[in-house]
Amino acid sequence: MRNRTIQYAIDRYTGTVFSKVNSEAAIPVLDFANMKPENNYEMNYFLEKFPIYDAYNGTDLLWTRKIPNVIKNIHREFWGMKPLKGKNRWEK
Repeated sequence: MRNRTIQYAIDRYTGTVFSKVNSEAAIPVLDFANMKPENNYEMNYFLEKFPIYDAYNGTDLLWTRKIPNVIKNIHREFWGMKPLKGKNRWEK
């Protein structure tokens, strides 16, 4: 298994959480196809891979480790990594 490091960033303008592994970035993309009147135009997102230079072009990012584990685990699952253990900030 190759050694991969995941890094997290927050878009300062939108609050969107990005993740980066090697030369690829995972970015949440809004699923417009499933926004229908039947579900009150519920907004769902999915992660998609982009080349690092395309993903961050002109984006003001704050690189940080201070991301809730719930969000980190979504990105880790996308990259094929094991989830983090421990209490999440949003759990009671």
